[in-house]
Amino acid sequence: MPDGNISFSFGHFLVFTDDMDGTVKWYGDVLGMKPGPMPDFQVPVTWLYLGDQPLLHVVQWEDDRGVDEAYVGKVNREVESGGGRIDHIAFDATGLTDVLARLDSLGIDYIERRVDINSRYQLFFHDPNGIKVELDFSADEAGDRKPPAMFDELAAEMSS
Repeated sequence: MPDGNISFSFGHFLVFTDDMDGTVKWYGDVLGMKPGPMPDFQVPVTWLYLGDQPLLHVVQWEDDRGVDEAYVGKVNREVESGGGRIDHIAFDATGLTDVLARLDSLGIDYIERRVDINSRYQLFFHDPNGIKVELDFSADEAGDRKPPAMFDELAAEMSS
């Protein structure tokens, strides 16, 4: 399959923390990252920017509320440091249709997500080591495309 319509670049990484303020301060002090704009995910999260790129997403653990695992995926709270606190790696991507075809041809299971029709289009899957990978496509490239789950939700709303 030709690669002419496919490209990748680093997007962001997500870290779970028991101390949102301390983590945000540390990344600000050490790496110069600053909090910036983000969608309202309905979970305690801060996006930290390096320049104009939202490079790090910090999510606060809240035992009484919990993290929306339906969106971010199942997390292992037992691992308290290192890679156990990193949920996934993400890359900005182009060539959505070609990437979907490639994943299908390789037999890679993936999940499609989109916060709303104006948001980036996301694909989630795991590498051979179990590390979650996210590919983010621009809203312009995705157009009106909705993930299968959004179709199910819309159909349920329309039938009620």
